[in-house]
Amino acid sequence: MQVNLSKELEAFIAEKVQSGGYADAGELVREALRDLKAKDDPAEADSQELAELLLAAVRGLHRALTAEHFDQLRSRARRRVAA
Repeated sequence: MQVNLSKELEAFIAEKVQSGGYADAGELVREALRDLKAKDDPAEADSQELAELLLAAVRGLHRALTAEHFDQLRSRARRRVAA
């Protein structure tokens, strides 16, 4: 698949990769598409968030979760169920 991007988008992607946020342009595009897909499927967003938390923990770049974190997650889940 080939995708044509504007110069502005190409520069934006290059900047994000150079800043160390992404290994390469493909990683950034995959994340952007997962985010777009998650907008269509709330369960996908929850799965993605959990995956990011787990990956950070595996990589050692994490912070300890507190009871407040779990309370926030529960509150968000309840709001989504009620919606």
